[in-house]
Order: sequence, then structure tokens, then C-alpha cells
Amino acid sequence: MAGESLTITPGGIPQGSRVIRFASTKLLHEWSQLQPWDYPPIYELRLGPTPLSASADMTDPKTLAMLRVFNRYADMVGITPTEIQVIEAKMMLDPGAISQLEHYVNLVHYTDILRAFAPRTVQPVLLVAFSDPIVAQVANSKGIRVVLYTPAWASLWLDKRYSGRKALQVDEAKSG
Repeated sequence: MAGESLTITPGGIPQGSRVIRFASTKLLHEWSQLQPWDYPPIYELRLGPTPLSASADMTDPKTLAMLRVFNRYADMVGITPTEIQVIEAKMMLDPGAISQLEHYVNLVHYTDILRAFAPRTVQPVLLVAFSDPIVAQVANSKGIRVVLYTPAWASLWLDKRYSGRKALQVDEAKSG
């Protein structure tokens, strides 16, 4: 294994348990198949340099090695004829995703694999199944494109995720 080079071939979201287990990954997978990409989109692309460091007394080689392989990653990066789209997928529009995307966009031009596309506009994209108009307005004001894509199965996810909360609150009120 030592001395061998590792080749990573960019591509879309691999089939498997992650697509089934994580709704936002499934959402991203389905939506990405509908897009007019110039190149296959890159799923979980590590962006930018490794920024982590430790205090001077933390010089253990194993710890330093772990810090060197830490990077931030976007859910997907897709290349269109005019854009490098940095995409974060959420089932429900979350205000925290705005700062995530802003950070990822800042790292795009420090990412070797994307340097060939540098003349294209870097476009942050929040892909959501369910939107929040207030958060969407904030995102849009920061230049973030909010894409609402709600497949039929999303209502089942919503029901599974939130249907028990109301019943739990009613049960707590009865017992209190």
C-alpha cells in the first residue's frame, strides 16, 4: 500500500445506504439527476486548505496527522456552462445553512480540482424540500439561490419526522 497512488473519480451520489437513510441525501441525489451538468457533479467535495491547528503543547504526530486531513465539504459541487454550484441540501430550510454555504464559497478557489473552472461564477445553492420565506429572503439577499424541490416522498418524511411530536405534547399535558 505504501508508495501507491490513490485515484479518486468524481461522480454523483453513490447508490447505497446513505441515499436510503438520509432524506437530504436522497433529495440531493434525485434533484442532481435533473440538472444539466457539464461534468458529473462531485458529492461531498472537500474544499480548501486544512485550517486546523493545535496549541504548541499538542505536537503528537498522530494528532497533527488527523488535523491535516480535516477539511470542510459541501454536499455537492456541480459545474454548469456558466457556474460552479456549491450545493447544501436540507429537508427544511435552516438558517445555519446560510453560513455553511458562505464558508464553502470562500474555499472554492483554494480547491485544486476546481481551479480549471475559476472563470465561472461561484453560485451557492440551498436545495430544500420545504422552504421558509423569511430564511429564503435572507439567503437571497446574500446571493444564495434557494431551490425548492419537493418530491412526493417528502410528505411521508415530514409525517414520520413530526407526527409524533404533537401526540407527545398532548400526552405530557395530560400527565402534568
